[in-house]
Amino acid sequence: MPGKFSIASTWVGVIAALTAITAGGYWIQLRQTPVIPTIALIPQTAGSMLWEVEYFGATRSAEKLKCHLYWNTPTSENDLAGQISLIDRVVRSKYQGLIVAPNHPLSLLAPLRRAMDAGIPVVIVAGPLDLPPNARLGYLVNDDEKMGDLAAREIGGRLNGKGSIALAGLGRNAPGVMMRARAAERLLSTRFPGIHIVNRIGGPFNTTRVEELMNTALDAHPELNGVLSFTSGSTRGIHAAIKHRSRQKEMTVVGCEQDSDLMGYLANGEIAAIVAENTYRMGYEAVELITRALAGEPLPARSMIPPMVITRQNLNSPEAGVFVGVSR
Repeated sequence: MPGKFSIASTWVGVIAALTAITAGGYWIQLRQTPVIPTIALIPQTAGSMLWEVEYFGATRSAEKLKCHLYWNTPTSENDLAGQISLIDRVVRSKYQGLIVAPNHPLSLLAPLRRAMDAGIPVVIVAGPLDLPPNARLGYLVNDDEKMGDLAAREIGGRLNGKGSIALAGLGRNAPGVMMRARAAERLLSTRFPGIHIVNRIGGPFNTTRVEELMNTALDAHPELNGVLSFTSGSTRGIHAAIKHRSRQKEMTVVGCEQDSDLMGYLANGEIAAIVAENTYRMGYEAVELITRALAGEPLPARSMIPPMVITRQNLNSPEAGVFVGVSR
């Protein structure tokens, strides 16, 4: 009978399809990209120029490529649990892409693997992780060695190759920071042997702690005439300690990572220079890479984004404007 044969054939096809989908006893969840995909952007924290500029770049790119952008942040750079929770929320909500600026080199490895296992393409920005790149994991990272090199050249030149300095913001668990520090020390030892590092200060994200340690360093080393700081948080602590001691005119401070208050200190001549990350470009290009991955292209393994030295002289230039979120 034609009708019964048709129904039976249909059920045979359905059962065969279900058998294929549940092969090995596991249900396979098929991900289908919606017409307008949603890409999640999770920076290190909120309220920082560094990550607001990244969001600005990602928004511009999402508007151009007709994507939705979901942006959420941990409470601080030390909020590891918060960043993990946000990544897991992205996986549960089945967003189509994920962009992360990691707060810690180890704690995010497991949640990022969960995201990739769920079929979500991931782009890591700012700092590297110990996860090998693959078709669903790519890197758009700051050139931290170049940043350390530029910072060391800047302070070495401003001190005319002589003096005693402190290194600030050191932290083994801060992605990229130790790379900056090692590059800076290498350059200082070869290009500026007359500059001596007399103190090393930790606390990359703890401004109050850095201020305390800087006060201790100033007491122990009255000859100190320069500081090379590797994070925006440590630079704020250094500035606070020096300002309270009325030693700004005799202290040369070169920092890494831009922030709004630091740009104000730079404009006022209270800080000599800031070596800035191009987080605008990271955000913009990360969205582009995710949309290409959703179209079937593999993510590129690693791209290094060069930093820029911003001083009082070039602060209002179009080139610096990209780094501080000024649209041109």
